[in-house]
Amino acid sequence: MSEDLVVEAEPAFRTAAANPYNAALARALIERGAIVRDLSYWRLATRRIDVVHLHWPDLTFLSGHRLSIMRARLLLFGTALRLARLRGTRMVWTVHNLDAHEERATPALRARLRGMLARELDGILALSSSSLDAAREAYPELAGLPGFVTPHGHYRAEYDLTRPRTAARARLGVDPGVTLLAAVGQVRPYKNIPRLLEAFRRVEGEQLRLAIVGRVSPPGLAEEIARIAADDPRVILRPQFQSDEAIADWMRAADLVVLPYRKVLNSGSALLALSADRPVLVPALGSLDELRETVGEDWVRTFPGEISPDILRDALDWLDTPRGARVDLAAFDWHTVAQQTYDAYREVRRRPRTARTTRTTSSTTGSPIAPVAAVSHPDETAPRPPSARHYPQESR
Repeated sequence: MSEDLVVEAEPAFRTAAANPYNAALARALIERGAIVRDLSYWRLATRRIDVVHLHWPDLTFLSGHRLSIMRARLLLFGTALRLARLRGTRMVWTVHNLDAHEERATPALRARLRGMLARELDGILALSSSSLDAAREAYPELAGLPGFVTPHGHYRAEYDLTRPRTAARARLGVDPGVTLLAAVGQVRPYKNIPRLLEAFRRVEGEQLRLAIVGRVSPPGLAEEIARIAADDPRVILRPQFQSDEAIADWMRAADLVVLPYRKVLNSGSALLALSADRPVLVPALGSLDELRETVGEDWVRTFPGEISPDILRDALDWLDTPRGARVDLAAFDWHTVAQQTYDAYREVRRRPRTARTTRTTSSTTGSPIAPVAAVSHPDETAPRPPSARHYPQESR
């Protein structure tokens, strides 16, 4: 085995209670031979670190309400990274989503963070080929960096997904004879749950049920969902925090998991449903068409545009499609993902740092970004962002 790589990940283990993805990746990398720890500014400034691996930079640096703390995080991290560069440290970013689901900080601080990424990154990682292409388009200042596909691993070892469907329904109080559609995961505006409810209400069927499961934010969204669902007794609302066990039970109880995103690049919730061997209905956005091609059309059904009654009716007919008892998730095995990630680390370490200068440009939406990079050639631990378990992030 080659030499161990020392990796400071942001995050690695400290957010395992909010999303098991990072901890599962860290454990698989450790089994591969890497040394993986949660990011420490002190270690970054004073110790040998081969790779800094960022996942959600906006959460790391721009979470909270005090702008002074955000500026301090960026300053401390930048100072520690400059010292680490003297020992050959490289930095990569897994682009889980193209835009933050909530706008954080101020335009100036967001531009400062983007400028730091443009100057300092040595490679970008994406969870699918289509995500990598989308990231290069959305961040043209990173076009010259090496890019790697390191898929999102499955959740079969992170949740107990073995309970039989009938037993899961008995625990949840769901009639064993109904057809249960479920949207499971933290409910946020981009999940498009009000539109799903409106579509479901127009689909006839006394034996149909729709479960909306997961904490809702902001409060106004919770009120809207409750209002739309109020006079349809077929809707099951569970708008509270859910334990791991409850999440697994809802997945196993469902006949179809419906995730009607308004926008999305990657979906950890879709991977969780497939880990529970449940068919999934998702929009043809981001990497979800690629997910369908990987696991098969028997397990993932995509639709264009917005969710509608006709799309739900067609999906109910599709449920009768013969399919095996278990989804083939070999492409999302954590050992495979860890090897791909490890190989990306080694390739980034092997390459000399590219000389880059800064300039002002515009984003794909036309808004100014300053500064960004132009390629010139042919506290100890970062503060924990606020999180409420429990849902695989899309991807965040």
